[in-house]
Amino acid sequence: MIQPENICGKCILPNGFLGVHLNDQGLCNFCTDPDHKNINWSRTEISQERRNTALEDWNLVVERMQRDHGKQPYDCVLGYSGGKDSTALLDHLVNDLNLTPLAVTSDTGFMTEIAKDNMRDTLERIEVDHIFIEDAAKTFTKLYKWHFFHHNSNETFLARYICDYCSDLIHSIVVKEAMKHRINYVLFGYSPDQIFRYFYEMPRDEVIKEWKPELLDEPVFEDFDRRWYLTDEETESENIPRVLLPYHVIPYREQDIIDLVESKNLIKKGHADPLLTNCNVVHAATFYDFNRYGGILYAYQYAELVRQNPEARKKWLRTLKISAPLILENKFKQREVNQFLEQIGVTQEELLDHIHKQLAQDPNKETIELNIGMFRKKKRSKPAIPAQ
Repeated sequence: MIQPENICGKCILPNGFLGVHLNDQGLCNFCTDPDHKNINWSRTEISQERRNTALEDWNLVVERMQRDHGKQPYDCVLGYSGGKDSTALLDHLVNDLNLTPLAVTSDTGFMTEIAKDNMRDTLERIEVDHIFIEDAAKTFTKLYKWHFFHHNSNETFLARYICDYCSDLIHSIVVKEAMKHRINYVLFGYSPDQIFRYFYEMPRDEVIKEWKPELLDEPVFEDFDRRWYLTDEETESENIPRVLLPYHVIPYREQDIIDLVESKNLIKKGHADPLLTNCNVVHAATFYDFNRYGGILYAYQYAELVRQNPEARKKWLRTLKISAPLILENKFKQREVNQFLEQIGVTQEELLDHIHKQLAQDPNKETIELNIGMFRKKKRSKPAIPAQ
C-alpha cells in the first residue's frame, strides 16, 4: 500500500505533503536541511542559556509563592484538563511545593468522559478548590463549526489552527478567572515538546493582542461569545497574571509522569494515554485533514522523532500503515468523531462534500489524491465465478 519511493528515505513524510518535497536522493526538506521550516512545522531549538534563565525565573516564582503562602486563599491558578500532565503538576504544587492552587477547568463541551473521570479520581485524593466552567461550551461549538467550514487554505492543516484558537479561548477563560480572584500566576501543564508557540511563558503582549480573534466580528458570534475573551478594560489592567509553563524547565519524562499519577491512584491505570483524554475535536480535525490534504499535522512530530531515533522508523511506518486507512474512512475514533459532528450540527456527508469542493480548487489536487490513494486501504476484489 505505502510506496517506499514516495516516502522520505530517512523519516516518514510523503512527497507532496504540505510544504514537503523529496529531492533526487529521496530525502525530504527537513532531513536535508536541519534549519528548514514551513508554516505547519518548524524545529524549535531552545538554547541552554535560555533554559537556565527560565528555570531561575521559575525558582524565584516558587519562592515568592511560598513566601506569600497564606496571605491570600490561593497561590496560583492551574489550568486543569484531567490529562496526565496537569494532574501531575497539581500533585507537584500541592504535595511537593506545599502550595494552594485553584484548579480551573473550561469545559469545551467536547471533553472525553475519561478526562472527567480522571478529574473526579484526582480531586478525591488531592483536596483543592476546583472551578468547572461549562457555560462557554456554546461558544466553543460555534468556534469549531466556523473553522471546519471556513478553513479555506491550500497551505495549512485545519488542526494547526483550530487547536490554537481553541487553546486561546481556554487560556482567556482561565486568565479571567485568575484576575477575578486577583491571583498573580496562571500555570498550564504543557509538556516540553509543546513549544511551537510558547516557551515557558506566554508573553503579556501576546495575551493582550493575539488571543481575541477577529472572527468574533462575524454575525454568528454574539456578545455572549465575546464575554469569554479579555475585554479592552481587562487588557489595560495591571492585574493580568503571568502565564507560565513549568514543565518546559523542570524535570519531565513522560513515562515518569504516567507512573506517578497511576501509582498514586490519581488516574486509573491506562487512563493517562493522551489519546483517551484529547478532546474529540482533535480526532475530527484529523479526519478532515487526511481527506483534505492527504496527511495529518502530527506526522511532522512523528517524523522528527524518527530523525532523533532512526531505529524507530519501522515502528512509525507500521503505525502509519495501520492508522491511515482508519482515519480516512472515519473508523479511527469513529464514535468520537461522529459525536463531534452531531454536536456541531453537521453530517459526515456534508463535511466530506465541503472537503471535496475545497480539494477540487487546490493546485496540488493531483499530488494530494495520489497520497490519499497510497494510504487508503485497497479493497480486495472477489474472485470471478467460473462460467458454468
